[in-house]
Amino acid sequence: MMRPSIKVLVALNFSLAAASAACDELATGDLAGQPGEPVSFRCDDPPLCLSNSPYVGDYQFSNIRTRKNTEAPEPDVSSSAHSRWDYGILQLTNTWVSFDYLVPTAEGRLIAHDSSNGSDYFVDEALQAFFMARIYQPGAGTQQIPMWLKFDDVSPSPATPTFNVWTYTIAAMTDQPTIDYLEEEPSPLPPWPPFAGPSPWIGTYRSICPTSPSAEESGKALVLKHAVLKFDGAAAWLEDGAGDGSFDLKTPSTSVIACQGHAFAKPQEFLAITPNSDAHPGEPGERSYGLAGYNAAANAYRAFYDGAARTQLGTAVRFKDLAHASPWFDQTTDLPSAPIIGDWEPVLESVYKDEDPLGANCYYTDSRFPQGVHRRYDPPGGNPNLPGWNTMSSCGATQSSWANFGPVGAFVIKHIIPGGSSSS
Repeated sequence: MMRPSIKVLVALNFSLAAASAACDELATGDLAGQPGEPVSFRCDDPPLCLSNSPYVGDYQFSNIRTRKNTEAPEPDVSSSAHSRWDYGILQLTNTWVSFDYLVPTAEGRLIAHDSSNGSDYFVDEALQAFFMARIYQPGAGTQQIPMWLKFDDVSPSPATPTFNVWTYTIAAMTDQPTIDYLEEEPSPLPPWPPFAGPSPWIGTYRSICPTSPSAEESGKALVLKHAVLKFDGAAAWLEDGAGDGSFDLKTPSTSVIACQGHAFAKPQEFLAITPNSDAHPGEPGERSYGLAGYNAAANAYRAFYDGAARTQLGTAVRFKDLAHASPWFDQTTDLPSAPIIGDWEPVLESVYKDEDPLGANCYYTDSRFPQGVHRRYDPPGGNPNLPGWNTMSSCGATQSSWANFGPVGAFVIKHIIPGGSSSS
């Protein structure tokens, strides 16, 4: 799949992904009726920029293969670093079982699979799990790091009660370059099974996802099925990670670890869509929006345009599915309580797509907003911070034309006052 030919691009890989790039602070989540977040990636150079993405030490641990001892690349397309995992064990009350596959369902519910006897175990029905990550980085060789996995929570997505959002604690027994990562100890361990001698799993673990209440960063992660996260500069996207199927012994699939509160987790959590789950239509949570559609949604959260994320803390933003006659998600119908004077109205910022270049793809105006609207730069038309915004193709005056420019519309909530004036 060809990617944008812009100079600053960022991608993240690790079949359970989150991302990194522009040094903005993260903001609150994009639930309908809540403000948007300014960025979904952090800088590439810890410990100078530490706002997001799953990290094991200084390794961006976003992509993971479903089968043990199988390489997953670091998201950075310029890096030859990679990781694999082994020695998977799961604690069921006081019993331990081994697993050699770690597979998400369409909704991101994790299953530990033992191919030796065909047994499946839901991680949320176990006490905890461990595996050993082997991380290779050029110049540093291979490092072996114990990893801890534990179910955190499940709840319906605000987009539809039929889609469940599953979150997990994923932590590493290694130092993180910031105190923003939760430190925890595993549950008490019963008599040790698979290894002789002292248990390799006892110690202090640090979440691979950052935690910041003000940024809606919980330190927890979602898992995206059949995807690989990649980044190149400030641009990020998902590619196909299906391989020949989750349990295929020759070509296992890849998943992405997406930190809660970050752009590549938000479409699955708040819009109830998946990038590439490709499950049977009757399977719970099967709402595969396609890789291109999911990339468009993630970059709509980022307000990605001209090679950079351009989000703004505290600005109310809504998203609507333009790809289906009956929208799979529509946050524009959930507006704040009516003000004393005038009313609130969602006004189109732009339509977002997954093509070259990534991000905003058309310029919307009407008689009230002759230079358009934008969540950060208002008005955007002619703004030096958005070069070329008003030279994009017109989105058109009505929604019937918007789908021609991409699958996801982003809307800014404006206070419309009788007589034609408005404010954010």
